[in-house]
Order: sequence, then structure tokens, then C-alpha cells
Amino acid sequence: MFWISKKKVFWKDLWENGFIDIHNHLLWGIDDGSKSLEETIILCNAMQELGITEAIATPHTYPGLWNNSTADLTTAYANYCSSADSLFIKNVASEYLADVYLEHLMEQKTIVTLPGGYVLIEFSMLFAPSERIMETLFQLKLKGFKLILAHPERYLYWKNNLSAFERLKTFDVYFQMNSLSILGYYGTDVKKLCQQLLDLEMYDFMGTDTHRIEHILFTKEVPLKIAGSNCKQLEGLIQSNRIFSTSSF
Repeated sequence: MFWISKKKVFWKDLWENGFIDIHNHLLWGIDDGSKSLEETIILCNAMQELGITEAIATPHTYPGLWNNSTADLTTAYANYCSSADSLFIKNVASEYLADVYLEHLMEQKTIVTLPGGYVLIEFSMLFAPSERIMETLFQLKLKGFKLILAHPERYLYWKNNLSAFERLKTFDVYFQMNSLSILGYYGTDVKKLCQQLLDLEMYDFMGTDTHRIEHILFTKEVPLKIAGSNCKQLEGLIQSNRIFSTSSF
């Protein structure tokens, strides 16, 4: 196994046999990600050079900041499909801020999911979710949606409260790790919490959360520094993402 033979291991080494990115901001002009078609193409090409074989775009839906509707999401993706020479982005969903407005979207049947009925959600970076928000998530589950929590390691208000993560897992919430987190891109505290959640085997999926070329360059240049016991876990996350693929492996 290359983990043993190589002195330095990069994400590209793990992704070389194919990886499907389920969390990114590649579509232009719709959130804080890509700003133009040209930038989107640059990002897509750079991601493919890292071994990523396809992506599902997940623009933010964040009331008051990025008020993206179903029509906004589908139009942005249609613009990409009609403009790009080759389609690296295979589908579109959204990264939804977890809040009570999701109940309205659920009633209107306008939540745009990842394949299989998975809803990518995020919490506020500043404040832990209220019990009312947790009730909203419960209502989503009752309707058959499967919840994936984006980058739990970034919610540092829980860094000394791992029981909060354990509660979410008992609630059948899937965890998606950002590939940048374990590299230290978001700082040492996020990296430490990411390592803790990895050690506790809490992660189910992985995403790059790519917004700009700096994210890809950091991924390319910074090696993974993890314990051998985590190697199979990371490989397992890559394998798990294949359920979202549009092609067979």
C-alpha cells in the first residue's frame, strides 16, 4: 500500500482511482464561490488534475444572504451545461443553512437533493443550532430525507462538547468531512476536531468545499499527516461517495 512506501501522501494519491465531490461551489455568480464561467472551467480542470472524476455542485441556500430558489439552482446548472465543452459537474443540489424555513421548502417540495434523497445542510459557524432547528431536521427525516451535515469539524462551539456530535449521530445524521480540514487550511482547532471525529469514526462522506483556486492549490501542495489507523477510514469515505456517481467504477 502506498501509505507505507511513500514518505509524503497527498489527497491526489487517494483520489487517483476516482473521487466524486459532493460539496463545492463551482457554479458561477450564485454564491460566494466561482465568479465567472472562466473561473469555473479553471476550477474544474484543476480538480480533475487531482484525480476528482466528477462533481455535484452545491451552491449555498442561505436566507438573507444567498436566497437561491430551485429555479436559481437549475438555471445556474443549465447555464454551465450549455457553456462548458465537457461536463465535469454532473448534477446540482444545494448546501442549505439548517433553519425553520426548510419546513416551508419541504411543504412546497422544492428542496434540491443529492441523488438518493440526501440533503446537504450546514449550521451557523457562530451559534449552535436551537432545539427548534433540531425539530425541523426531525420533520425532514419524517418525510424521508437523509441529512448530511457539512463539515462538522468547523463548528468550533462544540470543540469541547463531543456529546453534541454524538447526539446528531444517534439522530441518524451523516457527517461530511472537508478534505481541507485535515490539512489545516481552516486552522489548528478545526484540524484537531477533524482528527477527533475521524478517530471516533463519525464521518460518512467527504467533500472538497472548493470555492476558489487557492483551495485547490493548498490541496495540491500540502501533504496529509495522519496516523496509519486513519488510512482505511479515508479510503472508505472516498468509496462511500461513489453512491452519488453517474458512472460505474
